[in-house]
Amino acid sequence: MFVIANAFVYWYDTGYEDRCKDKPPGLEMKRICIIDIAGLSRRLVAKQSGLWVDSIVPAAGGAMRPTLPAVSASVQASMTTGRDPGQHGVVAGGVFRRQSKYLSLAERSNTLLSKKRFWHARDLPEPPTVALVFWSNPLAGGADIVLGAGTYACHCGKVSHQPVGLYDRLAETCGEFDCDSISGPTASWRGAEWIAIAAGEIWSGDKPDLMWVYLPGVDFELVRGGVVDNTASAVEALGAVDKWARRLADVVCGDGGEVVVVSDGGYSDVTLAACPNLALRDAGLLAVKETPDGMEVDIETSDAIALVDHQFAHLYCAGEAAADRAAAALADMEGIDTILPRSEVFCPGLGHDRAGERVAISRPDAWFAQRWRRSEEDGPPATLGYDPSVIGVDESDVRASRGRGDVSLEDSCFLAATCPLPAPHEMCVTDLPDVLRKVMFD
Repeated sequence: MFVIANAFVYWYDTGYEDRCKDKPPGLEMKRICIIDIAGLSRRLVAKQSGLWVDSIVPAAGGAMRPTLPAVSASVQASMTTGRDPGQHGVVAGGVFRRQSKYLSLAERSNTLLSKKRFWHARDLPEPPTVALVFWSNPLAGGADIVLGAGTYACHCGKVSHQPVGLYDRLAETCGEFDCDSISGPTASWRGAEWIAIAAGEIWSGDKPDLMWVYLPGVDFELVRGGVVDNTASAVEALGAVDKWARRLADVVCGDGGEVVVVSDGGYSDVTLAACPNLALRDAGLLAVKETPDGMEVDIETSDAIALVDHQFAHLYCAGEAAADRAAAALADMEGIDTILPRSEVFCPGLGHDRAGERVAISRPDAWFAQRWRRSEEDGPPATLGYDPSVIGVDESDVRASRGRGDVSLEDSCFLAATCPLPAPHEMCVTDLPDVLRKVMFD
C-alpha cells in the first residue's frame, strides 16, 4: 500500500508485519547490526585510549578504501550495493537534474540507486528483514523499517519513518528527537545518543535481521576543530559516541546478534577554502539575476555550475566547449589539484549520467566552498553544494574535510567487528556486502 509521510508518498510493503515476527526455529541466518560512526578513522582512534571500538576485532587492517567521492551518500550506497558510484548512481550528496535544470540537495529517495541493495538479491538463501536508522537513501522501498534520513530534516515536527506509527512508538520510550542536535550551531554528539537508544528499541522490538545505524557527531567536531590539533571537543564527542555505540552493541549481542562498526570515511585537516563557483562567475560561465530578495544564481542560463561536496565538485556544463572553458577557468585557482574530463571519470568508477562534464578534486589541504556571491552582495539562502553552516560553521572556520579517494588507510573508512570477519587483506567498501553475506549465511 501507499503511505504519506512528510509530504511525500512512499510504497509500504504490507508483508512487513509477517517478516518482523520472531523467526521460526532452525533458521540459520545470523543477525547483524552495522554501526556507522561518522568521521571515524584509525588515525582518530589511535589518538584516544580506552575506546570500545579499539577493543573489538579489526578486519582488513581496520580500514576500507572509500569509493570516489568519499562522501557519506556515495560511500553508504557503495556499502549496501557493492558497486562504485558510477554504477549505483549516487555520485554526490546532491542531484542535478539536467532536463529541468534543478539542483536538489535534500533528495534521499532509494529510487536514486541504479543498482539493488545486496539484501534485495534473488540468490540470497533467505530474504532478511532490514532496518535503516538515519541512513542515506532509505525511503521508497529501501528497507522494511526506516527511521530518519541522511538529510536529518524534521518535517511536521517528526522524523521520517515507516511503517506508520514507528516514530510515535519510539518517542514514547525514547522521548522526542531534537533536530537541533544534528543541525545548526548546537549540532553535537547528543543526536547520536537518541539514535542509538532508538536503534536498540528497534532491534529488540522489531527483530530485524540486518540493521544499519548512522551515528553523527564526531564529524561535526572535526569540521570545527580539525583532526591533528583538535583535542577537547573531538575527544569528548568520540568518547560519547563510542559509549552509545557500545550500549547499542550490548543490546544487539545480548539478543543474539553481531556488530560491525564502520565509517563512511575519515577527515583530513584543511587550511584553504576554494570557491569554484565564484571563479566560474568571474569567467562569465555562471549566470546570476536580480530578484526582489537579492541576487540569485540563474541556473537555467548558466553555461557552467559546480556542485561542490567537500573536496570534490561536479562541473555541469552546457556542452563540451563550455566544459573546456570551465576547466580553463579553474585550472589556476588556488586549491585545485586536478580536473578530470568526462572520458576519465570512468577510471575511478564515477562514469554515470549524473556525473558532470568535468570533475574537480581539491588539494589535500583544501576544500570547495559553495560561495558564488561577491562580498558586497546580499540575497536569499542559495546553495550549490555542501554548506558547513548546516552545523553552524562559517566557511572561514572549516578545519577538516573529506572527499578524495586516495587517502591513506589511516584516514579511510574504519572497519571492526564483535566477531571475526571473512574479509580480504585489502578491502574496499564495495567488498562489504559480500563479507556481510558470508557472516549472515555461511
